[in-house]
Amino acid sequence: MKPEKAGLVIEGLKEAGINFAVGVPDAQFIEVYRMLSNDSDIHYVGAANEGEAAGITMGAWFGGKRPTLVIATSGLLVASYHLARINLLHEVPILILIPYRGDLGDPRWMGMYQKTTEPALKAMDIPYRVVNRSSDIVPTIKECNASARAWLRSAAVLFTGEALW
Repeated sequence: MKPEKAGLVIEGLKEAGINFAVGVPDAQFIEVYRMLSNDSDIHYVGAANEGEAAGITMGAWFGGKRPTLVIATSGLLVASYHLARINLLHEVPILILIPYRGDLGDPRWMGMYQKTTEPALKAMDIPYRVVNRSSDIVPTIKECNASARAWLRSAAVLFTGEALW
């Protein structure tokens, strides 16, 4: 993700009222992680793995923060047990940001993720939106976070196409 697009992600998080971010850095969102770690408005915590990151995010919610979880496409599968428990049993509204690898337009073939990402979100009953255009980054983050908080359930934003590459 180019710096100007990562900047839109940060802008969307701020406009959505996010003040706490947890993630496990990956190549596609490296600029997002760099910006988060240097931002004074959003406290960023790096985690050792995505399951741990989901737990930290849930704890942040119970501690009064407005959190987001930023993970790689493969990280969704790693965190699936934790996210399913958070979403289905505890009703914690976590905004999850995921680069959508394997979708059409991906410069590298990562078809496994295209076959598993949306079905995994559906199995965990996590509603999501796919963002294809940079102009949709900010409003989609805001809308998904507002829905997550209103519904007391996690919601995800998948970045692909022009919004990611």
